[in-house]
Amino acid sequence: MFPRKVNKQNKLKRLILKLLNVYAYDRQTLKNINPDNNNNQKNYIEFNDKSFNFSSGYLNLTRKINKLDIYFRYSPDNNLWNSTKRWKRIIPDIDKKTLILVSILSLKNSLIEFLKINNLDVNLHLIADNSNDDFDNRIYKIISDNRIKIINHKSKIKGNRGSYLECCDQADSAEDLIFFVEDDYLFEINCIDEIISTYSKISSLFKKDIIICPSDYPFYYDSLYNTSLFVGKNNKWRNVRETLLTILFSKNILKKYRNNIRKVGEEINEPFEKPLHDIYEKEICLSPINSLSYHISRSVPSTTENWTEIWNLTYEQLKKF
Repeated sequence: MFPRKVNKQNKLKRLILKLLNVYAYDRQTLKNINPDNNNNQKNYIEFNDKSFNFSSGYLNLTRKINKLDIYFRYSPDNNLWNSTKRWKRIIPDIDKKTLILVSILSLKNSLIEFLKINNLDVNLHLIADNSNDDFDNRIYKIISDNRIKIINHKSKIKGNRGSYLECCDQADSAEDLIFFVEDDYLFEINCIDEIISTYSKISSLFKKDIIICPSDYPFYYDSLYNTSLFVGKNNKWRNVRETLLTILFSKNILKKYRNNIRKVGEEINEPFEKPLHDIYEKEICLSPINSLSYHISRSVPSTTENWTEIWNLTYEQLKKF
């Protein structure tokens, strides 16, 4: 076995803590940071305060999250995979408009779940590409909530690159976290909570801003590159070198790599996202092991089948609007 360094402990203090059934405490204030004695040995994160796990103890979250700006870009008239009025790739007989509505409703559900117990200013920017007022108004009706500020934009340039560059333009006015979201991703209910908490924890740990991809893409299992594993709030995360265009990053990352981020829409790249991949050679980019968001216009990893249940529940919920 490898030798381990053991820190000396005050025996009397250790006995008192054991009698009180306290897992961990702040050395300065003796404040419990995991007071739930029924926690069943799970990790613990208190938003914008502290995190705790049993292997490494507690960590002060020095990277506070001040605001979240989400840029959801959608194109209801865009038929992908050479389909005609039908979505044939993963869910048969689903048109693009329905796909967008279910996707953004799942995003809203995840946001509301996070905001039930956490205070954070959230702006949801709708970037419409070749849409119409009726569809835009239906989206607004579905996602309207007094905890989320909705901001509408029209893409100045049509097409995938145009709507992406519109996201880049609007993100210049963001204050802290920036979340680019495409219109064909289905979100787990705990997705926002996990990615925000993990962002704060890992950024605090390494004292630098990171990038987060919420999806566990199938192509990660076909790539042979060095990686590292990290513990987030509930998920395990790994360092990756490639993503698609649904990613979470900070205003600091945008300032530092603005040219790279914009090149995705300004140039022809192979692959499409290569300028982002160049950033990941220098910065930490994490992806969860088991998806928190499923790119359902393509495919989902074989490691989980939860996405079908989420789709069915959200699709039924959509009928209420």
